[in-house]
Amino acid sequence: MFIGIDHSTTGVKTCLLSSGGVDDVFTIERSPDEDTDWSYIETLRDYVSIDDIEMIAYGYSIGDNLDTVTDITATENRGIVDTCGLGHEFGTGTLVYDELKQSDIPTTVFPGVHDGLETVHPYFCHYSPLAGADKFATARYAQEMVTNSGLGSSVEGETFIAANVSSSSMATYVDDGEIRGAFHWMGLIHGWGDIECLRQIRDGEQNIHDAFMKSGLLYRSDYDFEDIKGVPCADLLEMVYYATLHNVYSLIPFAEHHGTGLDAIVLSGRLSRVKEPFDIQDRLTEALSSIALVHTCQELSTALGAAFVARDVARGNPSTLGVPIEFDASNVTKGATATDD
Repeated sequence: MFIGIDHSTTGVKTCLLSSGGVDDVFTIERSPDEDTDWSYIETLRDYVSIDDIEMIAYGYSIGDNLDTVTDITATENRGIVDTCGLGHEFGTGTLVYDELKQSDIPTTVFPGVHDGLETVHPYFCHYSPLAGADKFATARYAQEMVTNSGLGSSVEGETFIAANVSSSSMATYVDDGEIRGAFHWMGLIHGWGDIECLRQIRDGEQNIHDAFMKSGLLYRSDYDFEDIKGVPCADLLEMVYYATLHNVYSLIPFAEHHGTGLDAIVLSGRLSRVKEPFDIQDRLTEALSSIALVHTCQELSTALGAAFVARDVARGNPSTLGVPIEFDASNVTKGATATDD
């Protein structure tokens, strides 16, 4: 069994993948009043025998201190440089990471999209990180759909844009199977700060820790974090729609003039399937279909993408999405057990 874990803004999502396909999925929500008196591994036991797990793959936070897919035991500081600007530290994802690192279950972690990846084109190294580790997993899911006829026989190649439509709106460009770059300006929660943001930090009206979290659409609306765990209002959804278009269109010139073109656009994220009160799914499909074939992902597709990474590692692949895999094959074993407390 291969386990993929998506550390998203609103929850820690897990997908169980076997040779027959997806066996199960589950989500552990993140919230400010999160009770940390629980065990991820014990929760996992409700879905699968620990002895049947061949590999777990986890994408933690922005993953900007990793340039390979690597054994969790070889990581420092959970694979990130620091928590500057990340906000919303509820401890859920941290608990999962630390428990897996202390266990005997074979676990690998994968990076975010940043300027330390050898596959990323210099043009996209103007700022870093470009996207968190969850977007790496989303791109891996999209690759599976594009290359294994998940989008139909009309698609041939490994060149696509994977666009996230959720708490964050980011688009990642994969050319000939390798991550080349990503674009993000503004999303539902996250965004890049402006001069006014710098002034607020200077004047003590907000701190640098929350800068990116308070530069998105939500902070400038009349709603708060708990309000958008479900479906946001139509006005916010419309802005997410425009942000998604902006991100995708921003990658098109590079794809056409430097890359090998574009085979497909894959939309993911919990808002990509919303039809009411604003039909974001159909409107995005209609707007982008003139560029390339558009596919909307299934629910929890990012966790499934992480499970595909786990399978890549367990199979001994040298890389995934062009990023090297560094994992001792002797550690890929069945019969792993969780370390007793």
